[in-house]
Amino acid sequence: MIPRLAELEPLESMYRDFLDALPGAGFCGDIHPDLATRLVTATDNSVYQLLPQAVVYPKSTEDLVAFTRVATEPDFAAVTFAPRGGGTGTNGQSLSDGVIVDVSRHMNGILDIDILNMRVRVQPGVVLDQLNRALEPHGVFFAPSVSPSSRATIGGMISTDAAGKGSRVYGKTSQHVLALTSVLLDGSVWRSEPLDEAQLAEAKSRDDRVGALHRCVDDVVTENADAIAAQFPELQRFMTGYNLAMVRGEDGFNLNYLLAGSEGTLAFLAEAELKLTPIPAYRRLVVLKYASFEDALRSAEELVSTNPGAIETIDETVLTLARRDVIWSRVGPILGDDPNVRCVNLIEYEGADLATIQAQADALLTNERAIGAVAARDDQQAAALWTLRKKGVGLLGNAPGPRRPIAFVEDTVVPPSQLLDYVREFRAVLDEAGVSYGMFGHIDVGCLHVRPALDMTDPADERLLREISDKVVAIVQRYGGVIWGEHGKGLRSEYNPVFFGDALYGELCRIKAAFDPTNRLNPGKLAVPTGVDAALTTIDATKRGAFDRQIDTDSRAHFDRAIACNGNGACFNVDPDHVMCPSSKVTRDRVHSPKGRAGLMREWVRQLSAAGVNTAEALKTEAAPGRLSSEGFDYSHQVYQAMDGCLACKACATQCPIKVDVPQMKSEFLQLYHGRYRRPLRDKMVADLEGLLPVISRVPRLANAVSGGPIGRWVLKKLGIVDTPRLSVPSAKARLASRGLGFVQPSQLSALPDKAVLLLPDAFTTFYEAEVLVAAVDLLRALGFAPQVLEYRPSGKGMHVKGFLHRFAKHAESLASALEPAAATGRPIVGLDPAVVLVYREEIPHALGRDPGFNVQLFQEWLCTEKSLAPLPTSETFQLLAHCTERTSHTPAVSQWQAVFSALGQTLEAPAAGCCGMCGAYGHEARHREESEGIWNLSWANRIPADEAARANVLATGHSCRSQTKRFAGFRPRHPVEALAALTP
Repeated sequence: MIPRLAELEPLESMYRDFLDALPGAGFCGDIHPDLATRLVTATDNSVYQLLPQAVVYPKSTEDLVAFTRVATEPDFAAVTFAPRGGGTGTNGQSLSDGVIVDVSRHMNGILDIDILNMRVRVQPGVVLDQLNRALEPHGVFFAPSVSPSSRATIGGMISTDAAGKGSRVYGKTSQHVLALTSVLLDGSVWRSEPLDEAQLAEAKSRDDRVGALHRCVDDVVTENADAIAAQFPELQRFMTGYNLAMVRGEDGFNLNYLLAGSEGTLAFLAEAELKLTPIPAYRRLVVLKYASFEDALRSAEELVSTNPGAIETIDETVLTLARRDVIWSRVGPILGDDPNVRCVNLIEYEGADLATIQAQADALLTNERAIGAVAARDDQQAAALWTLRKKGVGLLGNAPGPRRPIAFVEDTVVPPSQLLDYVREFRAVLDEAGVSYGMFGHIDVGCLHVRPALDMTDPADERLLREISDKVVAIVQRYGGVIWGEHGKGLRSEYNPVFFGDALYGELCRIKAAFDPTNRLNPGKLAVPTGVDAALTTIDATKRGAFDRQIDTDSRAHFDRAIACNGNGACFNVDPDHVMCPSSKVTRDRVHSPKGRAGLMREWVRQLSAAGVNTAEALKTEAAPGRLSSEGFDYSHQVYQAMDGCLACKACATQCPIKVDVPQMKSEFLQLYHGRYRRPLRDKMVADLEGLLPVISRVPRLANAVSGGPIGRWVLKKLGIVDTPRLSVPSAKARLASRGLGFVQPSQLSALPDKAVLLLPDAFTTFYEAEVLVAAVDLLRALGFAPQVLEYRPSGKGMHVKGFLHRFAKHAESLASALEPAAATGRPIVGLDPAVVLVYREEIPHALGRDPGFNVQLFQEWLCTEKSLAPLPTSETFQLLAHCTERTSHTPAVSQWQAVFSALGQTLEAPAAGCCGMCGAYGHEARHREESEGIWNLSWANRIPADEAARANVLATGHSCRSQTKRFAGFRPRHPVEALAALTP
């Protein structure tokens, strides 16, 4: 049967009534029954897709209490719900067809840091990196280290009992939990912590839900002690999900070991008190290179004997994909390009004694099993290598071809001594099935991440998923391991009875019944309550591929990046100084993330395909797509709202491991959307502005007076435009004339002077900041070059951003013809504004479908290759805030500026910074004004020095960034060429 989404049908009346009842019961959080939000939470980092009825975002423990109390009302007895944190699970742990309770948006506070007692108290939506940034100044950290640390929430880590790098030393999340505050299904709030026998007796004597829970669990672990000891394998990555083996331990009777790994099936987590660990004083990282994956595994026991903090393996598949990713610019110099290297081990030593860990690291450099060894030069290089390891999951999703490595048997664990033989059998299964795969993982604890490459749009490959899963389960059991060593069980819960045995599985059901007697909390995961007629979830649940195969072949190929998004969630990174994704960071709404927008676009294309519209073909014409409506509602409007929030900064096009290019997707969507719906005049103004500026700038004073006067302000307000910049006075033409220059005509290109450099003017630094263009001329002359300013031509950026793609394609052809004479001279063509230069490098070739025949370089990209640069008479220290598009689309951009400044005897610092929030027209649109300022406050506001003198040396490469700084900080940073020109004699 073909699966379908309930996208345009009303919510089930019971759920609608339930949502309507929440505010009256005191629920103050956000309530979202809209399809866009539901679609974003219908997927995670797994192959599955399950559309919820709604998503709610509680703001407090009180909201969780209100939610559960409404849920206990008889009218809502059939309502089901599941908690959600980072949404990066690989097994559908937080997917549900009921209500998703997402704690990540609001319940993300660090409540108390108690260094004296080495404790921290947090809400469940706190992200691991966020927590460790707050702890770092105190010299401590939360030790469990997971790959998606930039978006993994503490609540999610507890719910799956996550582990990761260094788990041989630091263990799993549950081993760092001191106390948990949970909201039980009856609305009671319960704080769980280790109990001695007297405290346990007191807890069991309570005449409430808490007392019943303690009585039940104590009976289970006491009555089944022998069976538990015999059934649970002795692994460092121990079995979780109602971990009966550790409820009674050295610290007493501890139900936190039951809650950790329970995947939201027992209670809602409201707060967590966690154990802190001192940050090691020193770390040293060594890379060992191997000719085969087997050689890397074979060395595991030997490496473990040297007592490292972590051993991580990366195979050839991941290394090959990394070479096509921006990460390679950082790790390539250390990993090298030796074709014989098929696998690497990353081995890290840590401790308080530098001499000891240095000796350990040095000893590995002569390792006989490896064909190469190298030590990370410094902390920055080590961090880059660990970033590569963290990106492994995402990179595998970017594999070429219809078959892509996917998660379903990716966190198996066997005793490390059995790992090599186990892997041989595992690989034999995959080879027999004829599938390729990527492998990486934590070989020091026997945990291996294996992602077989399957095409989930192919029913035959979907059947292979079942066949491979069953075979791997059998192999893992023979080797005394488990299939869920790190990433939770989720929809793989069907295998729970296989590993626990029928008797102990029955005890899990008994525990589930004590907490959730009617199977409301994340039903079907881990266990089914005793007495309830329901089944465990299965790996045969509906998959994303079942929906994707409904898209016509042409559209599936054209929108491949949107469809390929595997939900790894790199775009959920909450670090304010990371460029991706500014709209997601400021709104905390995942609809406004690359993953969210890709998912909405994917569903839009599917619905159009189902309606008989080939979206790929529609893009080639001016035809409007079909209307996707029901009862007057058009789903296209929700896609529009999501796309409208995109700044078009293009960070996702490179920073996303899958390379989901939302700005390109947005432009294509807008072209199709506005084939049916009228375009706002504002969009037409943005698209036409570059072409109008040469005319307007002839009378700059008059133009400024009109735009700043009552009539101009009224017109701009009607258009929805705010804070428009003023035209330069005097104009660029007048300033160039004062230096004996003009705009070079094509006929003049045949007689260029020696050392000529062709400056390609852009709208920003020609008409709004002519001082930048002239400073570039002055600097080039001072350095011995002969600058020639080409005739101004619009880049077409506004057309592209606003989705005028047919116009833009014609304009691209015109530009290619116009720049042909300049390119024929062989002289460097250099631009000043990075956002515009990169249009020539990326959007124009894409629109042409070919090499445009010219190459426009960034100013520093060209200048850093010149060997004639010499120190200037005076030296200063500057701080550079680079344009986000420049930093992500041309990763060497900042280091090239630093090379230029260094060659000229200057110091250029480049602090980490996110997006400024302006990004071309976005920040000038009234409907985005508040979010634009919010993005500014996240990062850039913290990079601007309070001292007026220090501000003089703050530099910004983007016109947008300089405009935004002037708007919110009250001063305009200089372009780097202005700073350098001011230092020249």
